[in-house]
This record gives sequence, structure tokens and C-alpha cells, in this order.
Amino acid sequence: MAIFNGTELGVYISDTLIAAAQSVSVSLSTDTIEITTNDSAGWAEFLAGKRSGTMQCDGLLDMVDASNKDVVDLWGAYEGRTELTLKWAKATPSAGEMALSASGYLTSLELSSGTEDTATFSASFQLTGVIADTITA
Repeated sequence: MAIFNGTELGVYISDTLIAAAQSVSVSLSTDTIEITTNDSAGWAEFLAGKRSGTMQCDGLLDMVDASNKDVVDLWGAYEGRTELTLKWAKATPSAGEMALSASGYLTSLELSSGTEDTATFSASFQLTGVIADTITA
């Protein structure tokens, strides 16, 4: 069994980690196409249609992380409507572990703070085109 600590996962832009993330996720979905006919005996029938995905991350707000992608980089991607190269992966994967990568666009960027609380960010990316998997050798 290869269960691991989720802290090892990150979302990367062009192989550079998004700074200060506290949680990351990837969501994959397949649309369905209904093909129910009179011969379906009262049961709905479907074919698999388009596949798509999103990546999300949220964490602590860091505006000056020189070694990682920070909220200034995220803002630039949002403002420029820039297509990004994204990856969801462990920082140091072991043999047999999977990473997912795709092109995508930043579709949502939320910056939040409260009185006497840590400033945070939340970013969502819509993936476009093929979502590729890589298995570490």
C-alpha cells in the first residue's frame, strides 16, 4: 500500500510549484449522451461524451515568493488570459505514482482576509484539451 501524506501534492505552473498552497485538487468528468430508444425497456441508455477537468488550489497569500509561482503570477495569468501548462503531482514521486498534466486557464482567483486572520487565496483552472497522465518509472 502506498498511502502518503497529502502535503506532498501540489499544483504546478510550467513545473514551478504554486506557493503556500494548503490544499490542491483535480476534478475529472465525462459528459453523457442519451441514446434511449423504444427498445430500452424503460431504462435510460447513454454513451460517454466529452471529457473535461479542473484543478484547484488554495492557501496562504504570498505576494513575493521568488522561487515559486505566487499570487502576482496568478494575477498575471488571469489578466492576460494566458494559457498555462498545469500539473497535479507530488514534489518527489515514487515509482508507479501518477501525475496529471494539461493546458488550462485560470478561471477564478479569490483573495481573502479577515481581521487578525491570515490572508488566503483560492485559484481554479479549467483544463483544455488532452489531460495526460505520467507514471513515474
